[in-house]
Amino acid sequence: MSTLFELTDEFQWLHEMGADPDVDPEVFADTLEALTGELEVKGHGYVSVIKQLEMEMTQANIVAEQFKMKAKVRENHIKQMKDALLYAMDQIGIDKIEAGEWTIKVQKNGGQQPMVIDGEVPDSFKRMVYEDDKALIRKALEDGEQLSFAHFEERGKHISIK
Repeated sequence: MSTLFELTDEFQWLHEMGADPDVDPEVFADTLEALTGELEVKGHGYVSVIKQLEMEMTQANIVAEQFKMKAKVRENHIKQMKDALLYAMDQIGIDKIEAGEWTIKVQKNGGQQPMVIDGEVPDSFKRMVYEDDKALIRKALEDGEQLSFAHFEERGKHISIK
């Protein structure tokens, strides 16, 4: 059995052969029928593998989602336990515990100090942000306008298996 690439080459060769007026039409038809049958068998094999991979991908995504949920539960438990430690240490008034091989400390958060804006901000403290209006650009291109900064590209192709 030929590979898909070999079949592609053979179909291209057959196409060129069909343009030759000296080629026997019966030989051409027989060759076309044989290549088409081989392509159908190859296509069936490809689709069988694709369907198996899709099933495995679906299962992998389900398992990944389950592990993601388990990780989120554990993250929440960790936060609750740290919050409980912080609360207890704040209530007792201590900022350090020697706990065997670990040391637990209360520390201030780093980074920028949190800020709350609770009033109307003057214009001198605002900035203007410009962004591309893609809907407007698309409309102009669809209307046939030639734009030096944008153009449509060809749509891609994909395989549909039913």
